[in-house]
Amino acid sequence: HTHTHTHTHTHTHTGRQAGTLRAPRLHADRLVTHPSPSPRVQLLAVQIAVFRELVNVRYNHRKFTEISLFRTMQWGWFFSALTYSYGHTLNERISIVQSTLLLKMLPYVEVFSLLLYSGMLIATVLSFRHGYYKYQMGQLAWTIAIIVIIVVQVNSISANILNGLFWFLFPVSLVICNDSMAYFCGMAWGRKLIKRPFLGKLSPNKTWEGFIFGGLCTVLFAFCEARIMGSMNFLVCPCDDLRFVGEKIFELDCELPKVFVAQPYPLPALLSRLTGWASVTLLPVQFHALWIGLFASVVAPFGGFFASGIKRAYKLDDFASLIPGHGGVFDRVDCQLITGLAMGIYYSTFIMGRRYSPGRLMQIASSMPQEEQLDLYRQLGAALKARGALRGIW
Repeated sequence: HTHTHTHTHTHTHTGRQAGTLRAPRLHADRLVTHPSPSPRVQLLAVQIAVFRELVNVRYNHRKFTEISLFRTMQWGWFFSALTYSYGHTLNERISIVQSTLLLKMLPYVEVFSLLLYSGMLIATVLSFRHGYYKYQMGQLAWTIAIIVIIVVQVNSISANILNGLFWFLFPVSLVICNDSMAYFCGMAWGRKLIKRPFLGKLSPNKTWEGFIFGGLCTVLFAFCEARIMGSMNFLVCPCDDLRFVGEKIFELDCELPKVFVAQPYPLPALLSRLTGWASVTLLPVQFHALWIGLFASVVAPFGGFFASGIKRAYKLDDFASLIPGHGGVFDRVDCQLITGLAMGIYYSTFIMGRRYSPGRLMQIASSMPQEEQLDLYRQLGAALKARGALRGIW
């Protein structure tokens, strides 16, 4: 069913059972469905593909055949990191989990991750072979570096998806824009204004003109794109209420976050006289978009330059040939990873501003045992009463 009102009703005396708390429902002006598989599953597939490509960069068939199970252990380290990363993310939003099995396992995910880590440490030490110590330590260091690149960074991207598809798709679109505009601007004005090489032999086709003008175009694009994407409810709704319907779709509904609610902004006197407008109506997120656009223009390209350095070091044209004409998956997401990380940190620092929203707190409370819910109810009520916050209410 759909709801046509945009305000939130909170019921603290109703629930699935008498005496239990239930997370408040957040409603928007329409109900949105998303096709399966979810973006998180697609993200996991990208992580696996990128790990495979980067592990193969330093692959030596002869040495790997002489070191038993070493390649298997590389995947074991990767799986251990994934287990902790996704388990930690789901633990923070445990109320969206529908699987009974997962709900029983999540409280022990850190213990399970520790056991995996311990097992991998022991197995790695036992696999050391005389004459291959230096090679094995180099491979282990490379494996850990890959895990930092595609698990630690992507953990923020996973959180971005749960915060709302906007926070996932918006930085992706900025990187695509910057990559495209840097190419076109470089083709049009490259080495005509600035003769000095940009990165030398590391990436000889890159130019200062492409970097600078592509960045300016990206910042402008960010300001405009935030308005367009911010007007789409199915992109801005956070995943505070996730329900699986059958096996193929899930529904998501919410009240619009304040950052996506249009507000009037007065124009400076000079602009007001020139345009005849006293104010303009914008979304607050458009101003945040300028900073993300600047990051995607100045810092994110160096993710691509870093990938170029890896290819130059190992004399590779591409990391794989999975995508005809484009190389491997890492060739496509090298700039995306750090941008997603920046988006996650920016969101938690400047957008959310506090660790838990009222809706998230209700989610946590709804997952607690009934006795703990009642104890929380009494403690919260006593604290509010002591501060006089309940006057005129009770």
